[in-house]
Amino acid sequence: MAYAAIIAMTAGMTILIMSGVNGEGLIWSGTAWFSQWIIFAGAVSGAISLALARGWMGMEGTFGVMRALVGSVAISIMAAMIAGILIDPLLGVVYGPVLLLTEFIAKPWLAIAWFAGMMGIHALKLDARRERDLLESPRGHARAVTQLSRLSQENLYRRS
Repeated sequence: MAYAAIIAMTAGMTILIMSGVNGEGLIWSGTAWFSQWIIFAGAVSGAISLALARGWMGMEGTFGVMRALVGSVAISIMAAMIAGILIDPLLGVVYGPVLLLTEFIAKPWLAIAWFAGMMGIHALKLDARRERDLLESPRGHARAVTQLSRLSQENLYRRS
């Protein structure tokens, strides 16, 4: 679920940034292949950057939130670099992060929305980590069985 969220966010962010660079109507009135490539590059860059920085997201506590903020910055930079390379192989690695930073400065609401989305991804990863830890623990299975009704426990988990 976190990967679906980051794919949607980075594809949308790439569309916003590229439409700001090349004019408002570029994405939908230009060549269809280039528009589709921009969306694809944004989506792929988000998935790859989250996979590379997955250790920063989903930790518990205040320290976990601080790690998620640092991870959000790392994911943002990596996604901008990867999307930049895919869109413009020669100069994209430099211009991708620069364009992202200038868009965040020019439109603070975009930065707020981006980092709010990243905190949502942190929450999704945290929830998935808690669920995985619960299911992998020996008490987790017993706790899951006790949530069943008495009849289901007797029929499904008879003690021999």
